[in-house]
Amino acid sequence: MKIDSSSPSSSSTPSLAPPVLLYAHRGSMALAPENTLAAFELALNYGADVMEIDVRLSRDKQVIVTHDESVDRTCSGHGRVCDMSLSELETLDAGYHFTDLDGRPYRDTGVSLISLEQMFQQLPNVPINIDIKDNSEEAAQAVAKVIEKNNRQKSVNVGSFHASALLHFRSMLPEVTTAATQAEVAQLYFKRSLYRQPAFEYLQIPLHYCGIPLSTIDFIRHAAKRNIKTVYWTINNRQSMKRLIELGVSGFVTDRMDIAGPLLGRQNQQL
Repeated sequence: MKIDSSSPSSSSTPSLAPPVLLYAHRGSMALAPENTLAAFELALNYGADVMEIDVRLSRDKQVIVTHDESVDRTCSGHGRVCDMSLSELETLDAGYHFTDLDGRPYRDTGVSLISLEQMFQQLPNVPINIDIKDNSEEAAQAVAKVIEKNNRQKSVNVGSFHASALLHFRSMLPEVTTAATQAEVAQLYFKRSLYRQPAFEYLQIPLHYCGIPLSTIDFIRHAAKRNIKTVYWTINNRQSMKRLIELGVSGFVTDRMDIAGPLLGRQNQQL
């Protein structure tokens, strides 16, 4: 994934080192209904570089931008995403249960779920990090087709907690960058002297996993020597953000673009 020259970071972080990229988690989900255009637009206004999203397949095999297996937590309806068509999902109120940090409810404000293709059309110049939530080759194939149809191979990165789905995606669109699987992260961490050419370009990882510190300067440098970018999730407090910036990470995922944007000197637009 290449960051477009028109992204917020290109003019706001004058540094010889590569800028730390801000990934808006589901569109900065603490500030607006997650995985919706309302959240994406607000995150961009705070200076986000990349939209971090989740996708699932609908009943009619459309790639839907949503995190949960069901719509119950975030929307006005009930049921599994895979049991509803795109048209049915679009009728739901995606802000039904959401209230922002100032106490403002989003119910009945016209916020809806969208497909990945609709997101590409609405945000044509915005880099997008896609997390495939369905554990199936069918989902990986559908995501690959939408990316290829919209000519977004160079402006997306794809990851998944499901290794088989991610490996299938790589076989379909090898030109698209991907994140490491859990096994690949472990191999890179524990077998550093044996690790050869990676099949991935990104580490998208937490600060710690099962008591193992993953955000050490040695591990970050080890990844950098192999041209692997380190992106950490989910970072919501200023102290942790500052520490990662000082370590020289490639980026971090956050729910709080209202904290991360100003911390990096990003200019708010239309706020």
